[in-house]
Amino acid sequence: MNFETVPNQKIITIHREKVTDPFVYMTKENMVNAYKDLNATALYLYMLLVSNKEDYKFAFSPQAVLNQFGMPKTTCQDQFKKLVEKGYIVQRKEGSNLYDFYEIPHRSSK
Repeated sequence: MNFETVPNQKIITIHREKVTDPFVYMTKENMVNAYKDLNATALYLYMLLVSNKEDYKFAFSPQAVLNQFGMPKTTCQDQFKKLVEKGYIVQRKEGSNLYDFYEIPHRSSK
């Protein structure tokens, strides 16, 4: 990794469906399914994550989400957990701070 993290940050790698358009793009089916599957706040966090390119890695920070988008840290943490529960974010290994975000739900291989 070529960036610094602070304690308790989660490192997220983005996994996207293949597209050729330079804009935030996803299939209508994936968008509708996420809309049906998530509450409004979790969908907002999902959209922040899905707007990144394939294999992008970053240190997730509820404080940065608050600073940039105005989502309170506790709300961000709660919605992160919701995305984990639904399979959009998958922890790589028990106890690890490495996670993968998927445009469509995946289940952990633990």
